[in-house]
Amino acid sequence: MSSAISSTLTLVGRFDPAVMIRFSVSRAELLRIHATVVTATEHRIELHTHGDPDLVGAFEAACALAPDDNVVLDLTSTERRVLP
Repeated sequence: MSSAISSTLTLVGRFDPAVMIRFSVSRAELLRIHATVVTATEHRIELHTHGDPDLVGAFEAACALAPDDNVVLDLTSTERRVLP
């Protein structure tokens, strides 16, 4: 059994919340991780993630390259906890 991590990803910038939600949900599905939207406003997107450490990292990188006219000015990921 491989290890899994859980983290909170916070993006600050200029967003169309509906576009960012669709984008993050579709990327999470492609990477087979769990991502739950906690906050989605024009200036802040916060997501809880859970999954394979490499795939969560790939998800974070994808979110940093926000789609369309969305702009990420700052990205913060909490200290990750390894879950049994």
